[in-house]
Amino acid sequence: MAPAAKRRKTAAEPKYHCIVCDTDRIGNSFPDYNPSPECEHLIDTCKTCLKKWVTAAVDESAFTTGGEDGKSFGIKCVQCDAVMKNVNVEIAATKKVYQRFEELERKHIGENTPGWRWCMNSECRAGRVHEPKVIEAEPKKAKKRGLFFFSKAESPPATDPKICECQECGAKACIPCDRPFHEGESCAAYQARIKDRVEEEDQALEAIRKVTKPCPGCKRSIQKNGGCPAMLCTRCGVAFCWNCLGVRGRDRQYCKCYARPAET
Repeated sequence: MAPAAKRRKTAAEPKYHCIVCDTDRIGNSFPDYNPSPECEHLIDTCKTCLKKWVTAAVDESAFTTGGEDGKSFGIKCVQCDAVMKNVNVEIAATKKVYQRFEELERKHIGENTPGWRWCMNSECRAGRVHEPKVIEAEPKKAKKRGLFFFSKAESPPATDPKICECQECGAKACIPCDRPFHEGESCAAYQARIKDRVEEEDQALEAIRKVTKPCPGCKRSIQKNGGCPAMLCTRCGVAFCWNCLGVRGRDRQYCKCYARPAET
């Protein structure tokens, strides 16, 4: 006679109805969240149908805009008019489909946001609106000792409206040339120098990016020539890890790659 545990009937796992494929499926066949946080309906679309919906929308470029600001780029929810934004598409789609969606989203932002510029650093995905305005900083006050002023108040240099600096990685771009910033060289001289050699320069820049990384402190490009991943910027003195670009502590020993052991 079989043991009591084996004689017991296993309770049937509850099933839920997918309104898209009209099929009853078990709970883990459905996502944990609605396609968009704006959705107010129940989760009635299974993962498979949602993935097919997103794939079809990307293939057909069936995008929409909406959200709180009315400008969020995304895909219409399969069940309502809510917008599936970037993070929602990433959860629902395959990696290949999401990469395609992200490319089209970046194109949409660049074409529909006045003054928008993407960072020219190939390793950076950030962007910003560039306003061609000269921004003057407040002048520094003169030092005063007793009744005498020892120096005149000096105004710091204004921000150059022809330069767009990435707020994420610090890379600079020349607006008139639409190229990486050519420090110490006029636009006319730079354009004359690279005439008929744009492709060659792009290849050189790509080669440089492969062997250099920006200092997390001053953003200066640093090249590593062998040795361990512990780096020290000679310009600003920041100690960091070459692998994760995490700033190390005072002991210059720990970072994200080499976490400090838990105290016992």
